[in-house]
Amino acid sequence: MDNAKKFRLTPHNALGRFIAVEGLDGTGKTGLVRRIVSDLKSQGFEVVRVRVPTDRIRRSWMFQQVHNLNIQSDVDPLAYEVAYMADRLQLSGAVIKPALDQGKIVVADRYLISSIGSLLVRVPELLDVIETSYTSSGWFNELVSNLVQPDVSFFLHSDADVAMTRIAKKKDERAFDLDANFYRHVFNLGKSFAVANEMVLLDTTNVTAVNINATAQEYISKILRWSHADT
Repeated sequence: MDNAKKFRLTPHNALGRFIAVEGLDGTGKTGLVRRIVSDLKSQGFEVVRVRVPTDRIRRSWMFQQVHNLNIQSDVDPLAYEVAYMADRLQLSGAVIKPALDQGKIVVADRYLISSIGSLLVRVPELLDVIETSYTSSGWFNELVSNLVQPDVSFFLHSDADVAMTRIAKKKDERAFDLDANFYRHVFNLGKSFAVANEMVLLDTTNVTAVNINATAQEYISKILRWSHADT
């Protein structure tokens, strides 16, 4: 996608560090988050783990209608994307920033491009409004600028068929139709923004979880060593 934007988030300049893990379902994203958190805690760091969307929006009527009941007719796509953005802003300002100021390490399961993930894969009808929001909507860009900028962001990706096989094995997932071609399109959309926003791309198709974690730890070690005064 040629019109993928590099968003301008707000650097935090705090003592803590902020790590974001992005990606579609079936790429091993949540597993990597768990390993990163475990490794950091074993090193004595105080870690705050967050996820987007948060439990607050997951309990909402809108989320239940679209995500759990697969009923889109009563929910406006733009309103849903705005709700997602409000959820991120609340998390960023009320949870992430205070934790960073206290010197803690925050690890996020999805963040900037959270809409290009489980939401979009499950609800293809949202594609137009999400693409417009991420590429040309002034309101979206302005609100994104209020989000705290991660010190490092990882974007996990995988072959569509492999990812869909992984999703099918998840017992806690609501059954939903998933087309391989659409999955690839969503992945390409997410990857374009990951590249534009200088995220670290990790291909999990044929790589063990141990090796993926080892690669991520190399980047994490770097941000733990430098100070914001060096940037």
